[in-house]
Amino acid sequence: MSMPICQTPFPSKIAVALPVKDEQSRIQSALTSLEIAARRVGMPVAVVIIVNNTTDATTDRVREIADELSLLVHLHEVAMPALLSNAGSARRLAMEIAAELSPGGVLMTTDADAIVTADWFQAALAQLGCADLVCGAVDVRTRLQTSPLSRRITRVEHSYADALHHVRFAVDRVTGRQAAGAPPHYVESGAALAMWTRTYDALGGLPAVTCSEDRALVHTAEAHGLRVRYSNAMQTYVSARLDGRADGGMADCLKARLLSSDPLADQAMLPLADIVALWDLARSGQDVLWPDRSVARGPRLRASDLEAALPRLRAFVSDVVRPQSLAGRSDAA
Repeated sequence: MSMPICQTPFPSKIAVALPVKDEQSRIQSALTSLEIAARRVGMPVAVVIIVNNTTDATTDRVREIADELSLLVHLHEVAMPALLSNAGSARRLAMEIAAELSPGGVLMTTDADAIVTADWFQAALAQLGCADLVCGAVDVRTRLQTSPLSRRITRVEHSYADALHHVRFAVDRVTGRQAAGAPPHYVESGAALAMWTRTYDALGGLPAVTCSEDRALVHTAEAHGLRVRYSNAMQTYVSARLDGRADGGMADCLKARLLSSDPLADQAMLPLADIVALWDLARSGQDVLWPDRSVARGPRLRASDLEAALPRLRAFVSDVVRPQSLAGRSDAA
């Protein structure tokens, strides 16, 4: 399947949604990185800051530095009720306001502890020339002191995810969702998302979930047949901290790996039987949609489950998926 050549679009405005809670020590770095990136893109950039249920001086800190920025800062301080006091609701509110500020433009979102690179906006626009939604790459800027056990668990999950992504990419190639080339990074994080505002509106906004709202949004976009692209150039760095702001977020995952000898794996990790079944369905000609990564598909796997299945998953990729993918391309040619 041939893919269109990307042409950098020229929207009238970019609006960035930034949910914030208890970030007085990090918010200046986040805004400064957005300021540097905005200077390179040559168009108005609005930043909608939702300071929700904060207990520190984040709001005062934003007011102190806002006048020093060329960014159009829209600051809102809210006290969300207990049922809505979560990462998903805060990001949804920020994105709703940001979408109103950029009705014919581009809507983006990141995190308050994140540092975006200087080419962040430019990289997003380059991909939006042939995509409806773009997922940027995310990495941590500092590493925590970890134990040998937690490092082993992390290596196992990374290895399992890498093999799983090879299968996902092969499925996406068969179904026409991704073009040829290297497998995408398949990171779907609220720290680095970009889309046309019209895309956001067509999807009905951010899914109303308490966490993993970023993954749920990407899955919804794919379910609607929209074009999702993954950009390595749209790079964001986040903090690897244990005092996280979002329940079920990165901090909770890191703590679990320090405290448990066999922690739960990322909910996006699928059992080998499910991975094989998805590939077989795609090969049979069915329009397979990769499962929603915001929720577990059945019981959550543990690190030990990944470790036990990893050799068989690698063999499945090398002995089945790759040869069949190559055979399929030869048949198409």
